[in-house]
Amino acid sequence: MAKIRVFASLLFCLLCASPFFCYGQSSKKKDVMKYLNKGNEEIDFALFPGQAEPSKDLINLLDRQAKWDYKKPDALNPTGMHIEFNKVKEQETQPEGTPARYRVLVEGAPEHKIFSLDTWPVDKSSLDLSNNSTDIYVNSQGLLMKHKPAPEQESSLKSEDEVEVSPVTITGEPMRYVFSSRDGQLQVYGTLVPHPLSALEEGCRIEVRISQPDATAVIIDIDGFPARAKIPVVIESGNAPAVNQVLTTNADGHAAIAALPYVPGKTEGKLKVSAEGPGCLPSVVLPWGPLTPKADAAPKKP
Repeated sequence: MAKIRVFASLLFCLLCASPFFCYGQSSKKKDVMKYLNKGNEEIDFALFPGQAEPSKDLINLLDRQAKWDYKKPDALNPTGMHIEFNKVKEQETQPEGTPARYRVLVEGAPEHKIFSLDTWPVDKSSLDLSNNSTDIYVNSQGLLMKHKPAPEQESSLKSEDEVEVSPVTITGEPMRYVFSSRDGQLQVYGTLVPHPLSALEEGCRIEVRISQPDATAVIIDIDGFPARAKIPVVIESGNAPAVNQVLTTNADGHAAIAALPYVPGKTEGKLKVSAEGPGCLPSVVLPWGPLTPKADAAPKKP
């Protein structure tokens, strides 16, 4: 009888699984909920059994975060410009634990305008940006500068007058920036994750970014997978039943989903996310709860 049960379970798994793998519970429509906001933008949420539906405000917040992070042209970023952050290498003599410094570039930004650079940390709503009153300029390379570039600075990719950022974040926590012209005609978005929680295997990459304090909400990004493909994703948290979801990548092999890691009755735990493509199975583990500690990624590859 035990053998019959095992065979029946395997047969059910084979029938319900995706073409790539069979792992955890079968995917159910109730596990993943799609919401539409007033702008007809959408984001999928992975919900564990017993979780309450996310509020409309949280839906819109995470939807905007996901689009803010995406560097390709879309409704939020019609120009296709994005903010590039390059780590300053001249830091070897700084004390251990000192936050890294990054120079900032926006290729294609018009030189004749005056700009600002504002920040959006994860503990703020999208309407509560940390405004910067300092005027910012760019040279022909898009390098952000504190003053109008002198002739000898026009084609430079680094300068004593450059704008640098040095966010203090934990593993998996992003800092988002918006580069805006003072005349309101241009806005360019960018996201910097100094300590990314990601895994790369055979070109397939998965990343989990903290979206709310204590990692009570996260965004899961997959990149480098086949274009227009169905990618099985398994999301686990504590002893809750795993959520199996199949994400469809876009033309760039990218897809995203949001998740609420908390398990009813628990105040902390670990979220594990795995995604499978042809010949790859990257996964990451993120602790969640008060004072979220550093996270792990497996396997780790350069």
